[in-house]
This record gives sequence, structure tokens and C-alpha cells, in this order.
Amino acid sequence: MTLHPRFSLLLLALLSCLSATSPMAQSTLPNLGTVAESALPQAEENRIGREILRSLRDDGDVIDDAEVQAYLARLGGRLAAVTMTPSIDFSFFVVNDRSINAFALPGGVIGVHSALLLSAQSEGELASVLAHEMAHVTQRHLARMQEGAGGRQLLVLAAILAGILASNSSHGDLSAGVVNAGIGLAGSQQLAYSRDFEREADRMGMQYLAAAGFDARTMAQFFERLQQSNRHNDNNALGFLRTHPLTGERISEAQDRALAYPLRMRADSTDFLLMREKLRLMTYGAPETEQYYRNALSSGRFLNQGAVQYGLARTLLQLGQFDAAEQAQGEARRLLPLHPALLLLQGDILRVRGRLDAALAAYQQGLQQFPSDNPLWLAQIDTLLQAGRSDEAGQSVALALKRYPDNAALWRLAARSYGERQPLRYHAALGNAFYFEQQFEPARLQYQLASQAGGDDFYLRSTIEARLREIDKQLPAKPR
Repeated sequence: MTLHPRFSLLLLALLSCLSATSPMAQSTLPNLGTVAESALPQAEENRIGREILRSLRDDGDVIDDAEVQAYLARLGGRLAAVTMTPSIDFSFFVVNDRSINAFALPGGVIGVHSALLLSAQSEGELASVLAHEMAHVTQRHLARMQEGAGGRQLLVLAAILAGILASNSSHGDLSAGVVNAGIGLAGSQQLAYSRDFEREADRMGMQYLAAAGFDARTMAQFFERLQQSNRHNDNNALGFLRTHPLTGERISEAQDRALAYPLRMRADSTDFLLMREKLRLMTYGAPETEQYYRNALSSGRFLNQGAVQYGLARTLLQLGQFDAAEQAQGEARRLLPLHPALLLLQGDILRVRGRLDAALAAYQQGLQQFPSDNPLWLAQIDTLLQAGRSDEAGQSVALALKRYPDNAALWRLAARSYGERQPLRYHAALGNAFYFEQQFEPARLQYQLASQAGGDDFYLRSTIEARLREIDKQLPAKPR
């Protein structure tokens, strides 16, 4: 089988970085009781996860939208709080992909395809998938998969990770071959462990789901619906079923297990309803999405009419139909409770129409109602910069950073507000943006440029030096 160049390079890169830095390359595997940490230490998992996520971002696969990211972080954070694993810093992102899938990367990095959110018929179903993936992380399944691989563990691990990316980057036809290239070397025992790990992830994930206040039954419901859709030749379901093989036995076990938990009738959050529609536009494009909304409204088939009007407004805005977009936005506000996404949409429509002062007034109204909403802060600051009001933008950045000191997007806006006038602060802000994205190499470069820039700010320079020392601990030593 010939691999796509991207995955061939990834395989080689993973083999290289693992063999250079991991203790796996220096000893045989220990007994099962200590295999997880010895085969793949948590710090090494974290580093590998960062590298893969950076690769996905560089390829443009990750949806970079502040509202979507904030929602997924809130939902994932709610689940993470009940896992009782403070050593794992979970992070969540969405891949723009029409196939239904989700995956756990090393180090607690959880990816979800946009189509999976669209296929979820309730927020509980989405939460059940996140909880399942988080269980793979908390139970150290990736590290434990190395037990039994013997001296071939490097190839097995690299092939597994390359297969994850292949199956989640619109190259699903490659995934089976890539994964089998490594897993096949470990024999049938590796597959048996994979089945056991899936059951364990079901069991632990259901515990997390129920502890976070969701109905445990949604996990089995979602799995059963995916299996049924696969029977009807819905190829979009195959990505999830390839990487998470479902059987009738597993679904029955999940259904029986859920009976031990209380039934919870929980309404979907407005966050879920609106972000689901925003992702529909990003995934399928404006022409196809407009037709979907027209059909949904005419037939009365939708989860929530207000959410459909919101999605239609965003779609019409992208198509340049501003009056119609404003009308749909007004309908959404009439049908839905007051929500920051609706006020952000109002400002976005005004901004695209060139009415910057009116847009700023809408964002400000939103911040008065929802002072902790980060997407509103980002939109307000970006619009101030667009209007040439750098000083006001800088003031807003300072206020926003008090609430979100580790937000990379805010730090990029801060760098824009400083510009060439303040090179020390400009490079320090860019360094902070990369640092909080855990992109440590470009962060180090920006911090070094800041150190060389003029300007008197003892506290800032001390912070930069401290960050450089932190980065040196995170990155492998450079060869001399």
C-alpha cells in the first residue's frame, strides 16, 4: 500500500521523535502493572498530542472559531471536572469534516468532527462521545496498547497515531491500512486489547456522563443510531465505526449498564442548539445550508425553530443578503432566550455592512448583558482595530485579559494593538499567544525577539525570562 505523503512523513516524524526521547526506545516493556507510565510517560504523551494538534492546525483542518471553541471547552470542562484526574489538562477542538468521528490524541487532546455534532440529536449524545474519548485518556489506553508489542512498540505507536490522523483528515481510505501496518505486527492480542479498551471506555465514560448531570442512556442511544445508519449504507457513519468498532453485544451492555443510573430529562442548552447550526454552515457551505434551512422551515422538521432562524441568518450574511439576514436574526431573537451568540450575530451583520459604530454598540450591549463572554470581547476589540481606534482597543484588551489571561486570540489582538510602536510588547504578546497554544518553538522565538527589543519594562522582561526557562524545560535539548 502506498501512503499519502503527509502520513508517510508523519510516521517517520513520530518514529524519530519517540526513538530520540522516549524510554521505550531504551528498554523492553515492564509488566502490565506499570506499563502505562513506563511505556509512554504522561509528559511524553502531552508533547506528542501538542505536535499532532499543531499539524492539524497547520493543515487548516481545525475550526478556529471562538464561539465553537468556547462552547466545546465548557462542555468538555464539565465532564473533565468529574474525571478526578487533575494531572490531565484536557483540551477540545473541532475538525471541519463531513464524516462522523471523534478521537483522543495523547495528552488529553480530544477532537470531534463537525458532522458528529450535527448528527447528535441531543447535547447528551454529544457529551457521551466526549466522555467516551476522555475515558480512553484517563485509562491510559494509548500507552497500555504498547504492552505486548515487544521491540516493535515504536512502529505500533507511530502507526496508531498516523492512523488516527488518516481517519480524521478526509483520507479515511488510508486509515485501515495505516493502522494495520503497525497493529498487525503485534498480532491478534493487540486487537483483543482494543476491544477491551472500548468496553472500558464505555463503562468509565458512562460514569463521567452521569456524574456531569447527563442521562446515561444517551450513550447507547447514539451508538445504536450510528449502527442503524451504517446498515442503511450511510457512509458518513463509517469513520466512527472504523475507529470505534460497535457490536450488538457492546450496545446491549451499555443499555443494561445505563439502567443503574437515574433517568434525567435534560433540555438541550441554547449553546448546543446555536453552535450546532453555526457548524452546519462551516461544514456544508452557504448554498447547501440555505437549502437545508428552507426545507426545514417549510416542512417543520427541526430540533429548534429559533436555532434554525439563527443558522439561516448566518448563512444569508455569508451570501451577502444582509436585509434577509437581519430579518432572520430578528426572528431568532424573538424565538430564543437572550443569548450572547444572538447579540454577536447582530454586531457581525452591522459590521459586514460597514456600520462599525453600530456594530460596536451591539457588541457593547452584549458585554453589558454577558460581561464574561470571550467571543464578544474578541469581536469588539477586532472591530476597534478595524476602525483605527488602537488606543481604545488596547484598553479593551487589558480589561479582557484580566478575565482571560491565557487566551491566545486575545494576545494576538493585543499584539495588533501594540504594532510597530511598541516592539517589546508586540513580540511578548505574540510569544504569549504561541505559548498558550503550546507551540513552544515559535513562542521561544518571539520571546527572544522581545528580549532584544528596546523599552523599559522590568516586570515584562522578567516574565519573558521566566517563560523562556519554562519552554526550555518543555522542549527537548537541541543537539550541539
